[in-house]
Amino acid sequence: MRNSRRLVFVAGLLLIALVAISVTGCGSSKKRRHSSSGPVATATTTSAAAFHTCEDAWAAGRAPLRRHDPGYSAPLDRLDGKEDGVACLVRPSTAPR
Repeated sequence: MRNSRRLVFVAGLLLIALVAISVTGCGSSKKRRHSSSGPVATATTTSAAAFHTCEDAWAAGRAPLRRHDPGYSAPLDRLDGKEDGVACLVRPSTAPR
């Protein structure tokens, strides 16, 4: 009878430890998500290296521009109406207007 109580007790402790490990994520290989409470990089590049038009970015071979890429600017990102952090995703038409 005593041996069975010890066995149940040890099994209970192992079960509690397993639940604690799974809740805390110990041993998981998934990447942690970054919280937005930390320092945030600026969304626009205000340096002189920012492209004035998407045609300039495509001509330089730098398009599409991501938010943290040199040459990115918020006005370029607003051109497609999405403001999703990717500017000049679609090559501008080279046909004369």
